[in-house]
Amino acid sequence: MSDDLNKRIAEAQDKLAAQKRPRNGSDGKGWSTGYRMASDFVAAILVGAVLGWGIDALFGTMPWGLIVCLTLGFSAGVRMIMRTANEQANAPAAENEDENA
Repeated sequence: MSDDLNKRIAEAQDKLAAQKRPRNGSDGKGWSTGYRMASDFVAAILVGAVLGWGIDALFGTMPWGLIVCLTLGFSAGVRMIMRTANEQANAPAAENEDENA
């Protein structure tokens, strides 16, 4: 009887150990989030610069269109970074609730 119980305990412990993953970010999720934030920020600034340059070329308002659109692009980039950071901050709580269910 005790051999059967020891075998079942060992199997349950092995199964439990296989289900648990390290929470230290070793799966690369942090890197991908960082690259996403950086690319969103750079893209927002580039879009603002191109849009401002186009407005300046079209209306002859050099350099005001570029300055205004760069500022708007920078603001949009910061806003996207903040949104992504908030999503990541709230994501682990949802993952933990799913695992406990």
